[in-house]
Amino acid sequence: MKIRKLINNARAKVSERVLQESVIKKLMYLLVGLYLLLLIIGHIIASLATDYTIWDNWISDLGGSKYTPAPYLYDLACIIAGILTIPFTFYMEHFLSPDINKTTRMRIRIVESAFIFGFLGAISYIGVGIFSEDRNYYGLHGLFSELAFGGFTVNAMFTGWFIMLYKTKIPKILGIYGAFGPLTFLILFVIIGNPLFEWLLLFGILLWIIPLSISVFHKRS
Repeated sequence: MKIRKLINNARAKVSERVLQESVIKKLMYLLVGLYLLLLIIGHIIASLATDYTIWDNWISDLGGSKYTPAPYLYDLACIIAGILTIPFTFYMEHFLSPDINKTTRMRIRIVESAFIFGFLGAISYIGVGIFSEDRNYYGLHGLFSELAFGGFTVNAMFTGWFIMLYKTKIPKILGIYGAFGPLTFLILFVIIGNPLFEWLLLFGILLWIIPLSISVFHKRS
């Protein structure tokens, strides 16, 4: 128990120095801006070059030279998004439970679960970009895609439940969406399994992450 307390204290000190709100805020706005820009430009190029559509093509096709002359745009989007999501994941852990020595075990478990799956999603998304459709060695692209979608979805579910159960500055309605929205899209994608529902799952996750970021960094008057 003493060792765990020392580790928690050390993590808290690192968070205070490294995970400053102003820095994480800029990183998240940079993440959203760059990711959406690269995704949109990549989609436009693929559409003009090969008649790529969200109805007929998987998201990963944006990283395949068979479907676009610029597959590196989607690869970069995934790598950048994964890297910049990591500090936000650490920040959210500290934001939701700033003093883990003075909180309940249940609260800690929910926050830790959200952190683990958020970190898994971020690392896996980097893997999606590195092992793209053109570099799908040993099926790693598919594996990392599943881990990324699963990680971000379960992270949203735990974070959403936390917002619903405990008092935070984040609106409860957003917590309800986080707990059930991305998970619903994931289940539909698994059941139906076509490109459109994969895109809807991505949009569902973005519809969670972007408002969450705005809510976390919004200054109340």
